[in-house]
Amino acid sequence: MLGIYQVAFSIFMVLTILVSSGLPLTVSKRTARYQVLNDKKSQYGIVSSSLVIGLSISVVICLVFVIFQNFIANLFTDARAMTILLTLLPAVVFSAVYSSFRGSLWGTKNYFFVSLAEFVEQVARIVFFVLLLECLLPNANGGVVAGLSMTFGCMVSMVFVAIVYFADKRKLTSPRGYYKEIWHSALPITGVRTATSLIQPLIAVLFPFMLVLSGHTSEQAMSLYGIVMGMAFPLLFLPSTIVGAMSFTLIPDLSVSIAKNDTLDVAQKIKSNLFFAMLVSVLFVPFYLGAGTEICEFLFGNSLAGVYLARSAFVMLPLGLSNITSSILNTFNLEVKSFVNNIVGGALLIVCVVCLSGIMSVDALILGFFLCMTVTTVLNLLMLKRHTHYKLNIFRPMLLMILFVIPSAMLCKFVCGIVTTYLGLFWGIAFGGIVSILAFLVLCWAFRLIDIISLFCKFLPKKFKKHA
Repeated sequence: MLGIYQVAFSIFMVLTILVSSGLPLTVSKRTARYQVLNDKKSQYGIVSSSLVIGLSISVVICLVFVIFQNFIANLFTDARAMTILLTLLPAVVFSAVYSSFRGSLWGTKNYFFVSLAEFVEQVARIVFFVLLLECLLPNANGGVVAGLSMTFGCMVSMVFVAIVYFADKRKLTSPRGYYKEIWHSALPITGVRTATSLIQPLIAVLFPFMLVLSGHTSEQAMSLYGIVMGMAFPLLFLPSTIVGAMSFTLIPDLSVSIAKNDTLDVAQKIKSNLFFAMLVSVLFVPFYLGAGTEICEFLFGNSLAGVYLARSAFVMLPLGLSNITSSILNTFNLEVKSFVNNIVGGALLIVCVVCLSGIMSVDALILGFFLCMTVTTVLNLLMLKRHTHYKLNIFRPMLLMILFVIPSAMLCKFVCGIVTTYLGLFWGIAFGGIVSILAFLVLCWAFRLIDIISLFCKFLPKKFKKHA
């Protein structure tokens, strides 16, 4: 069922990207610039026009999928995926409204409330899921309950950001005169991200299909897909939540610096964010390599997911760098050009799945994902260097960090094994993770890649910073 839900969810993500990728990014950049000019009327007009466009697109999408649901259901390996998708459709409309208000809060640097809205959404999803499954619909299809919970969470976050928007004495004005501005800026971004996101549902169909051709049953193929996409890969995206938060704050800040033509500040922000994204992404690698099996055994009761987690741990490095470089390129309005980079990477992923799944099984998907992210990142970095003419200087620290992973992972595995034997699985994972992260940071400090004292001082209260 987890595999079936992942198939439906991959389609839902494409639909959501149509209404929540280009619009909030455009609204945030325009809001940041109009705020510098103190033009509140344009700030409100941008939000209003984005709401109209987003709602129109989302309603049309939902009608198309409802009307042609029988035809679309035939495209899935399992027809139950269509039922789950129908429960997710209202969330597309809620996401359209949410993204417009979110873009405004994003552009005015209200990061706390935007982050709080996403946190509230996750809490609402979990609570609603538990209530439905345990109390209201105990015999219901788990995938359908998950879909309903997703929709409920999106509705809650939409209401939350709307309340914050109007509570801050903002308002909606006539959208006339702003449609063209929003459409011309958002359309390329939406087109690029939608085309890129189509790779995910394509893989959701191709990978189980190729496994079936190689001798697996349909149930086995869907189960393997569910394990790798629903258990192992989500853990790979944990560092990306931190990198995503950096991208979230970087775009409006970088937009303002570009608007002011402050090239020194632009260069500083690009270099520091690239380095920090790389550090955060690699930081988790030794932990997953050394304790991947124990982590998934503790979380899911599935050691096979842990094997896949350990094998795919190094994917986090290009994944984090791809995330941050894409955001930087978007800020420079290079979305259309970076689209080619994503297509090249996605093509490699598809080739690996089609040609190697019969030989390597799940490892073909892991290899394809690694090649996809690596090639995309390299092309993004080359494009960024060519456009800005800045020396990024990340190869040496990247090579050193990769080397530091080896002893840190070995130490993690040793500590995890010893502590697990005497104190249990949870404490083995906890101590193994702490030791691996500390060992990695100490090595980075010893080779002067990071200044631990400066990092520590950033988290001190203001009155202690000067003395520190």
